[in-house]
Amino acid sequence: MIKKKYNKIVILGKSQKFIKEIKKNYNYNTLTIIPWRQIELYLNKKKIVYDLIFLAGFNFGIYQKNLILFKNKNIYEPFKLLERISNKKTLIVYINTQKNNNKYFTLSRYKYAKQKLAYLIYKRFQNSIIFNSDLIKVENRISINSNVPSTFIFHFFLIFGLIRTIEIKKIFLEINNMIILKTRLKQRDINGYFLHFSRTQFVDRMLRIILT
Repeated sequence: MIKKKYNKIVILGKSQKFIKEIKKNYNYNTLTIIPWRQIELYLNKKKIVYDLIFLAGFNFGIYQKNLILFKNKNIYEPFKLLERISNKKTLIVYINTQKNNNKYFTLSRYKYAKQKLAYLIYKRFQNSIIFNSDLIKVENRISINSNVPSTFIFHFFLIFGLIRTIEIKKIFLEINNMIILKTRLKQRDINGYFLHFSRTQFVDRMLRIILT
């Protein structure tokens, strides 16, 4: 497969698994990495327009902060930066969480933020691809931002078929097909309930998996 060439690529998020695959899959002249937690700083920097913007990040450190801050850091600041560093020709690729059912409400802060941002991107940017990803595996190993007990529980859920996984390489195969076919998956808005209650990352994951 011939790798598509982009002059300037930017990745929002610093996940090494995504950085590695982007380098493998695309040719580029410059590659910029903006850590998700530093997005606010780039809102005031000199404007640079990119050819490909890849969003694959999340601020996991603010689950116990107030909801306004949580929304700003995981929804509205990334969205504002997209508006600043893109134009009509820019391709935007966003890694969303998987929709396991037809419910468009949640008790999970994570699911709410991911789907709300997906919806905003879908409505605002015509040249965008949103990939709804299952739990990601790298070389057959689950790749999650979590501690050892949480990772063990995810393995337990996996054994009993409560969650699905996808290999990182397959994600990029599907994304590249979506780019070629210009596939846009419709995204719906989402409602969140009881999100103002702060919680740990572990509790939020349980709410996402078990209840919604």
